[in-house]
Formats: sequence, C-alpha cells, structure tokens
Amino acid sequence: MRDISPVLWAIKDTPIAMPGVATNTNVTIESVGDVVSILPTKTKPKKLVFYGSDGKTYTYLFKGLEDLHLDERIMQFLSIANTMMAQNADPAGENLYRARHYSVIPLGPRSGLISWVDGTTPVFALYKRWQQRELAKPNAKGSTTVPRPSELFYNKLVEHGVSNIDNRKEWPLAVLKEVLTELTNETPSDLIAKELWCNAVSANAWWQVVKRYSYSVAVMSIIGIFSTIF
Repeated sequence: MRDISPVLWAIKDTPIAMPGVATNTNVTIESVGDVVSILPTKTKPKKLVFYGSDGKTYTYLFKGLEDLHLDERIMQFLSIANTMMAQNADPAGENLYRARHYSVIPLGPRSGLISWVDGTTPVFALYKRWQQRELAKPNAKGSTTVPRPSELFYNKLVEHGVSNIDNRKEWPLAVLKEVLTELTNETPSDLIAKELWCNAVSANAWWQVVKRYSYSVAVMSIIGIFSTIF
C-alpha cells in the first residue's frame, strides 16, 4: 500500500465511517493494511484490509473499470426479500428461505468496494479441480495444461464462427445457446453433488448442507426471475 497509495497508507485514527458496516456503534477506519493482493482476473481487482476502531479487521475487494451501482441495488433488493421471507422459519427458528448478501459501496461511476466474504468456495475452484483430476488420469489425452474456463468458452465461440470475441453485442444468441449446451454436456452433472458429499463429516451433516444449498438455489432462482421482470 505504501507504494500504491502513500496517502491511504499514512492515514491513522480517521473519523471516516467503515464502508458498508451498519452497527449501533460508529465504527471508523483506524488504518489501512499495508498488503494489497491483486486477483488474477480480467479487471485485476485489489483485495484491501481496513482496521476498524472496534479492533476488528474488515476486508474489501476494490474493483475498477466497473459501475457497481446496479450491484448495490441488487444487494438492497436481497435485503428486502429476506425481510419478506423472515416469517418462514423451521421449528428451530432458523429461516428456511434466505438470500445471502453483502455490502457493495460504489465510489464513483467506474469503481467501488465489495465486502470480502470469507469461508466460501468459488464454483470456478470446483471446476478447476475437476479439470486437474481429469488431466491426471493415465488415459488423459490432449494438452498437459489446464485451460481457463474463459478460454474454453472463447474457443467454442471461435469454433462456431464468432470472429470478434471482444464485442459481446456481436455474439449471436443461437451460438451462445449452442456453446452453453456443449459445455454443459462436457461437464459432469454431479460435480457439485460430489463436492458436498466429500466435504461432509457425516450423513446428517451432508443432509443439512444439501438442504441448505437447495433452499439457497431455489431462493436465488425466484429472486432472479423477479429482478428481470421488474
């Protein structure tokens, strides 16, 4: 951080409220962490750490070249949906239907902060591990390196005659459907199911995880439909 932004690195004991934190006490930014991690994705987002006046650590993902105002509205919509579904609880008092959301803080028309969610496993990681297992098989054919999912997608587009892969507006809808169908057929349908089973310590733990995952997918599917309508 000292090399990237000396101003942020030098701030101490500020009156600035911690972004996206809603508590009864006023949590402010005590200082900014010195280590900045850059994620190897298209827009190279940065992982930042803020230290709060309450002694806690708050982690964010700083995204540039992207307008996060729509993402902020979606998160607000999820919060409202959770309030509406709060009455649907199981006998233990736990909400059956709940959409996980997090804070999105636009800083301008082309940048913003997203609260970092710990303890999650990206679907990308599951897919990549499956690719690595397939590549490690004795009868594996073809390349010895694991291609990125984006590379597989773009290669499929080229195979179907798409010459300009940089302009999404020129991608025919029929071609996108064909590419999606082919990639789906090439991927095991039980990829997530096996991951949930292998990470469960008991049959009861597996059942609870599957039930929670099923409810989550159902809730997000319905909310997704409503968000496209309105």
